[in-house]
Amino acid sequence: MGIGSTHNRGRRRWLLALAAVVALAATAPGATARELHSDEEPPYTNIRLAQEEIAWAEENLEAAERRLAERLAAFDALVAEAAALAGREQALILDVIESRKQAADYLVASYITGRLGALSAELLALGQFVDALYLQALLEARAGAVSGAYREYEALIAEAGDRLVFVVDRIDVVHRDIQLAQRDIPLLEERLAEARWVASVAAIHDEADREMARRGRTEPTPAQWGALRDCESTNNYLVNTGNGYYGAYQFDQTTWEWVGGTGRPHWAAPEVQDARARLLYARRGWQPWPICGRHLP
Repeated sequence: MGIGSTHNRGRRRWLLALAAVVALAATAPGATARELHSDEEPPYTNIRLAQEEIAWAEENLEAAERRLAERLAAFDALVAEAAALAGREQALILDVIESRKQAADYLVASYITGRLGALSAELLALGQFVDALYLQALLEARAGAVSGAYREYEALIAEAGDRLVFVVDRIDVVHRDIQLAQRDIPLLEERLAEARWVASVAAIHDEADREMARRGRTEPTPAQWGALRDCESTNNYLVNTGNGYYGAYQFDQTTWEWVGGTGRPHWAAPEVQDARARLLYARRGWQPWPICGRHLP
């Protein structure tokens, strides 16, 4: 193999390696919200299921964060190795060039003084014949040693190039893992936040369940709750008529805070208004709704 082809091959490998690392900026496919979020309705009224959802989200978020940290460390190590290999390959190519030049110089010298060259009359004199043979053998040995070093350099270049290709391939795989983790983590954080919020609603229902049981209340049906809302607010969770009553169940501020509400009642999500209305019913029955309460048991 000629030195020109060796140098070009090393240069091509380095350029391919560099291009591969730069190409990692391309976006890889990752997990979608649909993959991470169940199609089932969140367990707003089941505290056990809500807590299980929190545990699931926390566990998976921690695993994703660990995986990201591991992949980032692996990525940094692989990039450092790729840079070292590329530098080593370039250094070896320069060594090959120098060894090739030295081998050529020694072979020229051997040609001039050895059996293939025309020796001067003085050098062929019997007294100098042994010295000439020694000089020829020495030069040929040195040329052979340098040529051997050249071949070893070529083998090292091939080895470094193969390893560099392998490392760049690994960088690509690890980078895709990093992109997946970086895409999953925000989704898992969102799911954990949602799970905690759902659990907070489920905790209100859990308190209402215990209060219902303690007082022996009859649970209203969904149709009865719907009739109450229609009567109070035409089922409008956002209503604020300016008369001191707010939301689908027309809470006044004092009653809303008595059942644990914060802010204005109509600012709360429908799930929260439903849960606090149920807690109010568990504590006081239909009395907080003196007219529309007729729709409740």
